Amino acid sequence: MPKVIYDVIQRFEVENSIPRLIATNIQVIQGGDDLMSLAIELLVQLGCQQKFQENRTSQYLGYRLKEGGKGAKRYQLVLTPRKDGLCISLPKSIWQPHILEITESVGRWEELPFEEKTVGRVWIRPSREDRFLAAVKLTYGATALKILNGELAGNRFCVYPAEYDFLDRDGQVCVGIYHRDDRFRLEDLGSEENYLALSEDQLFPYTWQVTIRNAEVLRELLSNFAKFLMEDK
Repeated sequence: MPKVIYDVIQRFEVENSIPRLIATNIQVIQGGDDLMSLAIELLVQLGCQQKFQENRTSQYLGYRLKEGGKGAKRYQLVLTPRKDGLCISLPKSIWQPHILEITESVGRWEELPFEEKTVGRVWIRPSREDRFLAAVKLTYGATALKILNGELAGNRFCVYPAEYDFLDRDGQVCVGIYHRDDRFRLEDLGSEENYLALSEDQLFPYTWQVTIRNAEVLRELLSNFAKFLMEDK
């Protein structure tokens, strides 16, 4: 079994010289394949220490720009170890051009254009794009591939509870797909090995967060996004 190291902080209340335990806080320092240590090592190899300064707390490791400027006080990268893996948070502006946004269309046929709401965001691993597209085709059919047109990064995948292909009032081609039960589910996109689902980071609301559970995915994510972080100003 993999080695797991914990940091245990206990708080005591002393009354009449008698200590009484009132709280215990346990933090995972490293676990699984030691993804936190691997991430730090990879970031050093990619030269991130030249541009960013580290701020380590009991809960996370944050990277800020060394030089002042717009957003200099905000973290550009946050690593948070958890029992189920390593959480990585990046600013939404860094994520946005490289993710696929899943939206649902809400409205009636006679009320074009439809209103859209975002129901999911995913980063598709470049090494598994073909498998992702094959899984989407298996679930939604060839119309889904027509919507995506081979573009995954920075694209939107709009879901409407009907399949259609027609010209709208402005002569634009509208295509849509049926998805069962009128509810989007991440498993409809196929194996989680092909993508990472983004979620809101409650601690840093200007970021989106992913959870990584193996070293292979960690290497692929950091090798892709380190260059965007280094170029961002």
